[in-house]
Amino acid sequence: MLIAAIELGLRQRTPSMCQIPTYLTQVATGLEKGLSIGVDLGGTNLRVCSVELHGDSTSDILHTQVRIPPELMVAKASHDLFSFIARQIQDFLVKFHLAFIQDAKSDAHDQYFALGFTFSFPVYQSAINSGVLLNWTKGFDIPDTINQDVCQLLQREIDLLELPVRVTALVNDAAGTIISRAYGLPLSRTRPTIGAIFGTGTNGVYLESLSEITKTIDGDYDRSTGKMFMSTEWGSFDNKLSVLPVTPYDTELNEHSVNPGNQMFEKRVSGMFLGELLRLAVLQVYYDDGLGLFRDDTGKSNTDDFNRGAPLHTRWKVDSSILSVAEADNSELLPALREKIHVSFGVPRDSVSVRDAQVVKIIAHAIGTRAARLAGMAVGSVIVQSQLLDETHHVAAGLEATRETIVDVAVDGSVVEHYPGFEQYMRESLRALEQIGVEKESRISIGHAKDGSSVGAAIIALLAAEQVVPNSTHL
Repeated sequence: MLIAAIELGLRQRTPSMCQIPTYLTQVATGLEKGLSIGVDLGGTNLRVCSVELHGDSTSDILHTQVRIPPELMVAKASHDLFSFIARQIQDFLVKFHLAFIQDAKSDAHDQYFALGFTFSFPVYQSAINSGVLLNWTKGFDIPDTINQDVCQLLQREIDLLELPVRVTALVNDAAGTIISRAYGLPLSRTRPTIGAIFGTGTNGVYLESLSEITKTIDGDYDRSTGKMFMSTEWGSFDNKLSVLPVTPYDTELNEHSVNPGNQMFEKRVSGMFLGELLRLAVLQVYYDDGLGLFRDDTGKSNTDDFNRGAPLHTRWKVDSSILSVAEADNSELLPALREKIHVSFGVPRDSVSVRDAQVVKIIAHAIGTRAARLAGMAVGSVIVQSQLLDETHHVAAGLEATRETIVDVAVDGSVVEHYPGFEQYMRESLRALEQIGVEKESRISIGHAKDGSSVGAAIIALLAAEQVVPNSTHL
C-alpha cells in the first residue's frame, strides 16, 4: 500500500504522501569546493553550521546548536520564530566569521554567504529557494505561517539584521542527509540516492526519474539529469489507518496530539512520540491492581507527590531516550534502566524493582522494534519504487547489473543513531519484503550521516547559488 501511495503522489497532489518536488536534480560528487552556511530547523533543536568543501570529499565544519524554546513552537506570529533563527545566524557569524562580515560591509562587491535552509516540515516548493508551508508537524503550531514562503520569511529577518547572507536553497532534511553523505564518501563509492530521517520526526527522499513524475512541477529546474529528488512525506502515510497497526495507546496519543488524524505513520516511528507511547502503556499497567508497578511493600505507590505531579502522570513529559536505555541494558539487575525510570518517570528510586524494570523493558522493546520495522518497510518501499535493485532496470539504463550492486541509503536522526539495533530491525523488514528478500537485502548499504541535514543544506546551497543569484559573488 505504501508503494501505491508513492506512485499516486507522482501523478497528483494528494493530502498524504504528497511527493513534494525538491528541485534538487543531482548528487554531490565529492569534487565540490566552496564555503557556505547550513541552517537546520528540526523538531527539537536549531543547528547552524558553516562548511568549507575542499573538492576531495573532505571538509571543515563549524557548528552550533540551541534548543528551540517551546513558546516559539506555538508562537502567535511567524516573526517570533524566524527572527530567533536569524539572530542565531548572526551570533554564529560573529563567533566564527566576523572578518567576512566586516569585509562584506566595506566591499563594493556584492559578496555573501550562500545559505541552505533545512526546514523539516511539509512545504510545497516552486523553486530551489522557494516553498510554502503546507502544515506544521512535530508539535509546532504557528497558524500565520501556513501558505507562506518560509525562505522569504527567513530572508526578511536576515535582511533586517543586515547580514551578508542569502537563502539560496530550501532543503528537505532527508535530502540534506543524502548530499552530506554523498560528498563525504570516497570518490570510488556508490553515491546514495535515498535518504531517511528517523529522529524527532521522520521522512524519506529518493531520486526519481522525471519520466515517472506525471503531475505538474511548477517553476524552472535542471532537466539535463533526467531525475529529481522527491520528498515522500511518508510521515502522513495511511492517515485513515487502513493498514497501520493500532493499539489503545496509539489512539489516545493521537487524540491528545496537536494534529489529530494526521501524521499517523510518524506517530508510530518518530522520537517525538515513542516516549509518550511508552508512558501511556506503562501507566495502564501502573493502575492495574493485579499488575501494578512501582509499589512499596504494602502494595501502594510510595508518595502522593509521585501520583500527582510525576512525568509518568503528565502528557508528553517522558523523553524517548528511555527506550534506548531499556534496549541497551541487558544486565541481570537492570541498574541503568532502573535509574532512568526514576529520572524519566519521576518514580522514587526505592519504588523501582527489578521486576518493574523488566516490565518497562518488555514494553519499550515492543514499541522500539515496531518503530524500526515500520521504518524498514518505508525504506524498502522506496527502494522497490526506485528499481535500484532491479537488474532489468539496470540493463535498460545502460548500467552493469551485478550481484554486488549496492544501493546506498543515507540516514540521520536521534532514533536511528541512539536506539540499539535499530538498523538490524529495519533490515528484518527489508528481508521480509517479497521484492527484496534475503539476497537483495545484503546489497543494501545503510550509512549514518551525522548532522547530515545541516551539513547537506550548506552543500546544496553552494550547488544552487549560481542559478539563484547569478550576478553576485558567493564564497
